[in-house]
Amino acid sequence: MQQPNHSSSDSSATDSIEADAGRRGGSGASPGPARSWSAQVRRGVDLQSLYALVYLVVANLIAGVLNLPSVAAALGIARQPGLADLLGDLVMLVFLFGTRGQDLLGRGSNPVRYKAQTNPGPAVLIGAILLIMLASSIETGFTWVVNQGSQALGLVYHSTTSQIAAGQHGFLSPLDTAILVPVVEEFLLRGVVMGRLRPYGRTFAIVTSSFIFACLHGDITQSLFTFLLGLVLGFIAMEYSIIWSMALHIFNNLVLADAMMWLTQTVPARTGMVINQGMTLVGLVGGLVVLWLIRGQLADRLRANRSRPGTYKGWISLGLAVLVILAVVNAAQRFSLA
Repeated sequence: MQQPNHSSSDSSATDSIEADAGRRGGSGASPGPARSWSAQVRRGVDLQSLYALVYLVVANLIAGVLNLPSVAAALGIARQPGLADLLGDLVMLVFLFGTRGQDLLGRGSNPVRYKAQTNPGPAVLIGAILLIMLASSIETGFTWVVNQGSQALGLVYHSTTSQIAAGQHGFLSPLDTAILVPVVEEFLLRGVVMGRLRPYGRTFAIVTSSFIFACLHGDITQSLFTFLLGLVLGFIAMEYSIIWSMALHIFNNLVLADAMMWLTQTVPARTGMVINQGMTLVGLVGGLVVLWLIRGQLADRLRANRSRPGTYKGWISLGLAVLVILAVVNAAQRFSLA
């Protein structure tokens, strides 16, 4: 997956300024002592972690209210599978624009990028898809390990993936999980969170927003996948625009997840197993080939986007710690006695 080639001198200058700002502490930040810088970063991580936590709490409250029998009956959604989830995500979209409208409308000091300075070519998109498939293959292998370990301990692991598969009825559920959920999550993670962490360094913003993304899922296997997915989508959103990360996120949920799930459920079980194994193999081999081909460019990018010393101490954050604790608690609840 080749790096973007900015043709204009203006965009190259902008990138250089932003990279330098990340190393020095962002635009307008004075060099200052490392301890003071770490405190600034910690505050930034705290604010974005707490915002993600508020989002999670509000989303769960909305879902709980919409699934109350009396509310479902009053709204006429009780007999429409997936409608409650669809309405809930629409409410959360309103919540995001209501609380971070300046960012999401492309205004303010941390505007979301909708217009790419240069569009990713086919090689970049294919490479990104193969890396997403590699992340899925890693999740598949890790899920097998977790299932084996759970059985040895007399436990049953209830993964998010299996619950989503069981709840996919009608056309509203796939519409929500494949289209609306990626849009909402991209606005939250690659839009608001990554955008506000960007002044501390591009790589730092991508990795931290990906970790927060993983914590929000609260599932030991899916959190691993969403962290890896976040790295790919974060790179695409950072180098191109959030539109492209949304497109890839939708492709993952719609094609690699929902469509493949539907296909394997409509064919004989043995055929479905072969299809799943084939996809896992393609993702594993293809993704590793992509990583090998871009290894030099990846190393150059990491060197060019090093954050200022002390930046990663910002991870020692109360807000992030709360998110991690909640993720661990939620993950533990997915295990039950056999």
